Amino acid sequence: MKPDRCPVCHGGLVPDVRAWHLICKQCHYEGSTLEPKINRGATDGGLNEVARKHALLALRQRNFAVIADKISQMVNKEEVGARPRLLDVGCAHGWFMQACEGDFDVLGIEPDKAIATAAANHVGSIRQGLFPHVLSDNEMFNVIVFNDVLEHIPDIVSALRACNKHLLKGGLLVINAPSRLGVIYRFTKFIARLGWPQSFDRMWQAGFPSPHVHYLDTQAVQRLGRGQGFDVIKRSTLPSVAASGLYSRIRYSNTVSRLKAVLITFAVLVSIPVLRLLPSDVEVWYLRKCGEV
Repeated sequence: MKPDRCPVCHGGLVPDVRAWHLICKQCHYEGSTLEPKINRGATDGGLNEVARKHALLALRQRNFAVIADKISQMVNKEEVGARPRLLDVGCAHGWFMQACEGDFDVLGIEPDKAIATAAANHVGSIRQGLFPHVLSDNEMFNVIVFNDVLEHIPDIVSALRACNKHLLKGGLLVINAPSRLGVIYRFTKFIARLGWPQSFDRMWQAGFPSPHVHYLDTQAVQRLGRGQGFDVIKRSTLPSVAASGLYSRIRYSNTVSRLKAVLITFAVLVSIPVLRLLPSDVEVWYLRKCGEV
């Protein structure tokens, strides 16, 4: 896919809020020209991985438990005939693998060398590298999961095509990703247009080793999936913020001062009850393989 063409509808992409922020005027897909630089360190201000792990642990584990339970219900283990295989792409610290290991044979893939090495000490099988390159051509799975990962992969079409190749007939593809329709994302875009782009940049993880290169919605996932032999069969939302670990989440980039982090933490904490009533910034799409590509 050419960087100036929309991966969803193939329409033209034009710069929008920031020079690196792209939008499709036809289908409203949003992307970026931000460059992933995993294993080369943070590009701006540093990233405290210990603080990041602490910040995300409680929220991710809670959300992963919900997703794992839904996947277990959607996979017919009697029809599979054997213990089903699940691939966790971008498994990071292995938290989702741990949530699924009771019902599945789980394999994780993690591109970050340091994180993959650390996770392999206490989680099952993890391969360090990129999807699908670390898989052999004949490796097949019943479920492939992207938890906060697909939005970081520049060639999203090739990634979905590879999922089709490595999923068994009727296999399940799960995409857990930030939504371009989420209330927090839309608010940061609004204030960026007024001249305060810092929060918008953070939503895209600009300057991080693995920035976002896509912001999706259900229409985009349906069209992308259909083009690569998948049907969306279920959609759900998850909370994007939690009180536990919130301060660490704001502070794990050293570009945020302590005072600013305290103020933002307080503002988000008092907003959490309202945020639960508004469009979530995290969506999960469950897709069934319906054909070969």
